[in-house]
Amino acid sequence: MQETETPTELLFLRCTWCGTATIRRSSCPACWSAELVTERSEGVGVVAPRRTTAADRDALWPVRMKEGFVVRCRVAGPPHAVRPGVQVRLAGSAAAVAGERIVRGELLVRPCVDAPLDGWIRDAG
Repeated sequence: MQETETPTELLFLRCTWCGTATIRRSSCPACWSAELVTERSEGVGVVAPRRTTAADRDALWPVRMKEGFVVRCRVAGPPHAVRPGVQVRLAGSAAAVAGERIVRGELLVRPCVDAPLDGWIRDAG
């Protein structure tokens, strides 16, 4: 599998009234204030549960970013390592992945800890 990545920064909106983080909104989902400021995400998050079948490899995973908002991403890594609770880091924007249906501009994240090929995740700490 060959991947082409471009460096990406993830921008989000934060409400100046209540501090809620959101993405792609014209008003705060919590207090409905229109006073939102743009901030840069650290690019670290945790894979959240999704509502598709495990066999659906083309499906995007919801990732809860450290700042508090959720964004749908393609998670690159061995299938046994991609599951809810895995910490991931923004790796770029997926431009093309051979053999899979990719939409240009999808966010691409990678697990922060490399998973061994035998399927066992060993805790480093």
